[in-house]
Amino acid sequence: MIRKDKYANKIRELINNISDVSVRSLYVKNKSIYILYIPQITNKERLSEEIIKPIIQYSGNHDITEDLIMKSVIYLDEVFCANDENEISNYILDGKSIIIISDCEKYLVANTLKVEKRSVESPAVQSSARSPKDAFVEAIDVNISLIRYRIRNSALKIDYYSVGKRTKTSVAVIYIEDIANPTYVAEIKNRIQKINVDGILESGYVQKFISDGSNNLFPQTGICERSDEACADILDGKVCILVNGSNLALIAPKTFIEFFDAGDDHYENVYFGIFLKFIRFLSLIISLTLSSIYVAVVGFHSDFLPSQYILAIAASRVGVPVNSALEATIMEIILELLREANLRLPKKIGTSIGIVGAIVIGQALVAAGLVSSPIIIIVALSSLASYAVPDFTIITPIRILKFLMIFLTAVFGLFGFAMGLSIIMIKLASTTSFDVPYTSPVSPFSFKAMKNFIFSNVTQSKERPEYLDLKDKTRE
Repeated sequence: MIRKDKYANKIRELINNISDVSVRSLYVKNKSIYILYIPQITNKERLSEEIIKPIIQYSGNHDITEDLIMKSVIYLDEVFCANDENEISNYILDGKSIIIISDCEKYLVANTLKVEKRSVESPAVQSSARSPKDAFVEAIDVNISLIRYRIRNSALKIDYYSVGKRTKTSVAVIYIEDIANPTYVAEIKNRIQKINVDGILESGYVQKFISDGSNNLFPQTGICERSDEACADILDGKVCILVNGSNLALIAPKTFIEFFDAGDDHYENVYFGIFLKFIRFLSLIISLTLSSIYVAVVGFHSDFLPSQYILAIAASRVGVPVNSALEATIMEIILELLREANLRLPKKIGTSIGIVGAIVIGQALVAAGLVSSPIIIIVALSSLASYAVPDFTIITPIRILKFLMIFLTAVFGLFGFAMGLSIIMIKLASTTSFDVPYTSPVSPFSFKAMKNFIFSNVTQSKERPEYLDLKDKTRE
């Protein structure tokens, strides 16, 4: 019989508290052995073949103890002894199997966790023409293996944390010890350890908790779906944060202009990479300012354009019952509605509904005389430009700020337009990402870092970013 004063009451308590726990009883060499596990998250094949079967077939002359089972009987590699009975429930909920032997002071903890996961697939969020096609999945072990596959260096450090009082989600902080700045590495670890919440279900939860300010509009951490891009950031001295259950890694620290860098820039021709960066910055400016420029020109400063264009715009607005500011606001809101509806619709019909909806609604509004045709073109171009940025998290605040730009321009004209840009620039300049200036390397200016960013040429980028203040500043 199992020692009642040690584990019998605990087993009964576990059965009462954890509804789906199973207990497998064995009787070997005049001793009772109890194996406790949760079937839904346990690899039952490994449990049967590597634990139960060897124990039942044991025919040695030595007395059965936890040390004997761990070292000479079972085949499982991840197993250890423990003696704190209060931790048994935590081990079971983590997917481990507990082996309890009668008359033994300690028990065994065997890792038999099984998690249903999808296979490694091509990126869905950060797709590119020329890059490896292995993207992160929701299993943290798979994601770490993709990084280990590319960075085979003993200095690569992976620190694990359990976050969330109820979910106990695994979070991994990955960096290269002899490259990364220890100051912001320690700061990231400290912020993760301070997270006090019931559950962490996605990396976005962690992103909010570790940001410099909860009310900051611009993201201080980037997202990364591609393993090659995550490895490139780690080699640059940054920290990669993986969260179990999320296929998007976090990269910190992250400056504003780095959101416009894509993996293709480093793989393609140097001059083509420069051209693509220019296109992305131009797309950001178009997405932010085009609608407000329309409001400024039509409502206040029509003399900015040649006379034939002004006459064409005036002719198109004949019969439109609203002013240019309200017209632009209505169209931008309709566009956001279409974008959100397209995102929530089933995948097979979402694209077709979005395109058809935009065409039908746009034509109907123009035909009804509610809006003019130029604003349809402007809003469509603004929407198209917003998709050109590799990391969509930086375009999200732009979608909000363009309404601020429209409002200020509608009230103050060109002065309001300049005021809106000034507010945005001041906000950018006052933001930091783990004490790294958000506008680096533009301000404070670093010629070498700017050159490396613009050219994205591994043969010429001899040094890592200066603004990160790394241990190892050189790549070669």
